[in-house]
Parts: sequence; C-alpha cells; structure tokens
Amino acid sequence: MQQPIIAPLYNTRQKEALLLGWKDNKEVNETIYRDYLASNWEKALYPAMGAAAPFKKFWNSALHDGVVFLNEKPEAAATAFSADAFASAPKMKSSNDFAVLLQGNNTVGDGRFASNGWLQELPNPISKIVWDNYAAISVQSAADLGLNTNDTVDITIGSKKQTFPVYINPGMADKTIEISLGYGRTAAGAIGTGVGVNANVLIAKNPGLTERFYNNASVSAAGGKYELATTQEHYPIDSDPLLKEIQFRRGIIRQGTVDEYKKNPKFIKEAGHKMDLQPINTPPVYDREGFTGYKWGMAIDLNKCTGCGACVTACNVENNIPIVGKDQVIANREMMWMRIDRYYYGTPDSPSVNFQPMLCQHCDYAPCENVCPVAATTHSEDGLNGMAYNRCVGTRYCSNNCPYKVRRFNYFDYRDRVGDGIQYAEPLNLMANPEVTVRSRGVMEKCTFCVQRIMKERQDAIQEGRGVIGANVKTACQEACPAYAIEFGNINDKESTIAKYREHDLGYSVLEEIKVMPNVTYMAKLRNIYEPLNIGEKKDHGKDEKKTEEHK
Repeated sequence: MQQPIIAPLYNTRQKEALLLGWKDNKEVNETIYRDYLASNWEKALYPAMGAAAPFKKFWNSALHDGVVFLNEKPEAAATAFSADAFASAPKMKSSNDFAVLLQGNNTVGDGRFASNGWLQELPNPISKIVWDNYAAISVQSAADLGLNTNDTVDITIGSKKQTFPVYINPGMADKTIEISLGYGRTAAGAIGTGVGVNANVLIAKNPGLTERFYNNASVSAAGGKYELATTQEHYPIDSDPLLKEIQFRRGIIRQGTVDEYKKNPKFIKEAGHKMDLQPINTPPVYDREGFTGYKWGMAIDLNKCTGCGACVTACNVENNIPIVGKDQVIANREMMWMRIDRYYYGTPDSPSVNFQPMLCQHCDYAPCENVCPVAATTHSEDGLNGMAYNRCVGTRYCSNNCPYKVRRFNYFDYRDRVGDGIQYAEPLNLMANPEVTVRSRGVMEKCTFCVQRIMKERQDAIQEGRGVIGANVKTACQEACPAYAIEFGNINDKESTIAKYREHDLGYSVLEEIKVMPNVTYMAKLRNIYEPLNIGEKKDHGKDEKKTEEHK
C-alpha cells in the first residue's frame, strides 16, 4: 500500500476517484477512493487475518507499515543469484558507432493519431518541425559526417536499414541520434498516409541497451535532400553578433536568477526602463478614451510554460482553424493564431532554451487598426482588437504593420483544399464550433481572446441581473494549459488574479519601447542557478571584507 507524499498539484483529481464517481453516479471528492479501499480491505482482507484488534486499528497499522502479511508461511530468502546481473552493458564495437534512440512522438504518439491533422501540424517544441519525423543529430556529429539540416542519412542497426532526413539539434549528445516513431504509415487515412519515414523497421529482434535504444548503429551520409517544414527558422546562435541573444537585447525575453530577484525584486522593470527608446511618459500618436467598464487582458507566466503546445491545439479546435499542409507551412502560410516561440542562448553544445507563447496582444494603440482601409479591424469598448471578417478585403496591410507578426491570411479555402476537402467532409463538418465563423479565402484572421466565450458571460450576466465577472471567462488556451501558465480576466478589477499579475514586479510587455500598450503581460523567467560551494578552500576573509566595503 502506498500513500501520496505531496499534496495535489493544482485542482487535479485521481483517475480512480473519477472512475468510481462515474460508475456509481456519485459526486467526486477527495475521499471516495480511500473509502472504497478501506471498505474492500474490511470485507476481503480483515476477516482472513483473524486479527483481534478492531478494523480501524488494523487499517491504520497497514497504512503505517505499507504492507500486510497474511497468515501464510513466508518464503525462504534467496541464497543464490544470477551472475548476469553484474554483467556490464554492451559496449560500442567501434568509435564510429552511434547510439540511436527510437521513441514515441509527442503529438502522434506511436502513430495512432497520425490521421489527426491538427496534431501533425503542431510544431515540435524544440525543432518546430511539422508533418515529418527526422534524425536529430548534434552539431559536432553532423560536421564530422558532412551533414546539414535537410540532408539525408542512412542508419543501419544490425541487418535493418532506413534513410531519414537530418535535423541538426543544438544540445544533442555527440554520437547520438533520436528518431520519432509513429510516422511512415501506409493506411492512416487522407491525412496521415505517407507522412514521414517508418522508423519501426529499425527495431531489432535482439534489443540493444533497451528495446528501443541501440548503441551499435552505423550512420552514413546518404547523399540526398529532403526538405523539412518548420514554423520557426533557426539561425546560428553564436556566429552572428547581431543575432546572438537578440531576444534579450530587444526585451522580448526577460529573465534573471532567484538571487537577483531576492536582492532587488524590481530588477526586471528597471531593466525595461533602460531599454526604452523614448521617455516613459511619451504621449501616444492617437488618443483613446479610457476603458471605464471592464477591460480584458491576459498574463502568461514564462516560469510555468513548458512549450508543450497544448494551448495551440486548443485554440485551433475552439476557433475552427484549418490545417494547411506541409507545402504551405514551407511557404510560411500556417494559420495557427497562437504559436510557441523557442529561443536558444548559450552555446550550440550546451544551449539553454526559453519558450514564449505569442498571440495577438490586443494593443490599446494597435498599429494594425490605423492602416486598414476598410476598418475591418477595430477596437471594442472592452479593450479587444476585433476582426470583421465580412468587411475584410485582404489588403494585408494590418499584417505588415503588426510588430508581433500574429495575423494569419487565408490564401486558399483550406477547408476545401487539403485532402480534397477532408477537413469539412461529412461528418467532419459537425466538429466545427458553431459559435465561431469559418473563414474563407482572402480574409485575415487572428486571436480574438475567445470573444464567443466573453459574449456567453455577457448574456449570462444580463439573464441573471448581475455584472460581468471576469473570472468566469476562460479562454481555450487557458483551459488547456497543463501548467496553469495562462491567466485571463478583467484587468480593471484590481482584486482579480489578472490585475495582480499585471502589477507584479516580474511583469513586462514584449516590445514595450514602441508604446503600443499591449494587453498581454508576461512574467519574466527566474532561474535557480546552482552554484557549488567551495568547501575546503582557504579564503582571506580580510580581503573579502575590504572588497565588500569598496563595493558598497
């Protein structure tokens, strides 16, 4: 018997409790599974024990010990063991061998979800590649083999051989290749058939270190080319001084250490003021009346975000966002309203990474609104940057003028184009959210802060004779985030969670210096850097104290 060692994280439920609640049509609570176990032990085990103590005492003893011995003769202790248990793991046959790891994909799994276009087009958190698997290899190993991203490579394990496209992945261990399973299926419907390369052919009858980890693989350049589709181009992180760590110099990503925060909690905001290209109180170009009622805003905690992309898929499903296919992604025409930007810093051999969800910032002084010739994008009284689809004529001026590059243009009627209209063929047309318009060719679109859910709260408030409650509105991305990194609500309500996030010392806006007043607040990332203690080193404390005084 085992017990939990920590309290539940967030508002989670135990799967056994859910099953019992559904089976008996009972309300799920924290004790339903424990009560079920205790009842079962009282009926099945307690009588067989022949214990003189009452059941409650017996139960508490079982919880304390974690185990109960029935009235049976204990088995004799083992007096022999197999010498194979001390055998060393298989060693590489030569220095030219590679270790190859085959593992399930983070979206399509082992291939069972290959027919789901939304998952096929969800970028990998690190490589940002869609619609394919690949052989991920380190920078040094690729150089040794004369490989670049989009080259092909032959991988041989025993008598099994397969060819894969190459992706050079910073941070990979040398002489190691990682490949996702679940691709290369031959009967996965209109969406999944023929996508990627079948890595299952490499699974050998005699496994290596584990069933899917082989350390005696032969790898050689195949001499071919295979274009991978990625939603975020990766530039060298250390070769060009103009690009190196530009995300920090532009204030897109802000981070620090826990020690810095303890010494000066306002160090993030102070750094932001230093980056401003104009005085903090510079008046905007256009006047806008204040939002006296409620005003919607979002906060995203970069300390919690894991880059998984669940928010992206939730947004796609909620807002009827189509898939466009690999060729259109290569042409930079993906339609996702929300994206997860991945930023490297450090060295290619040992980089660190930051993830940042990016969506329409619903700026108070939105540059997109000023350039639209037909007023298809306007500002609402509650702070939303809205889109009138039937007014849009597709000039794309708004996309050109958006500093965050979060607007998407329908170059085709994707619902009728991909897979001969498979996205909305019967009965898949019924999966569309009836509260959201399905857009057509020539129309610009973007994040709406799930305005349909805001409208639902307005209607409920009118019906119930009350005011709008910001906490009642949950955006699709907010609901789907497993780390609770996203908050949404009325920022004019000073007691709300979102308002407290906006006032937090770690809060900042992306590209604050251009003064567009975005309504998405990011919480700067704090890293708890490990600094080893120099135990045993002799120090001249007098000199240390003198330096401290001089520093003061």
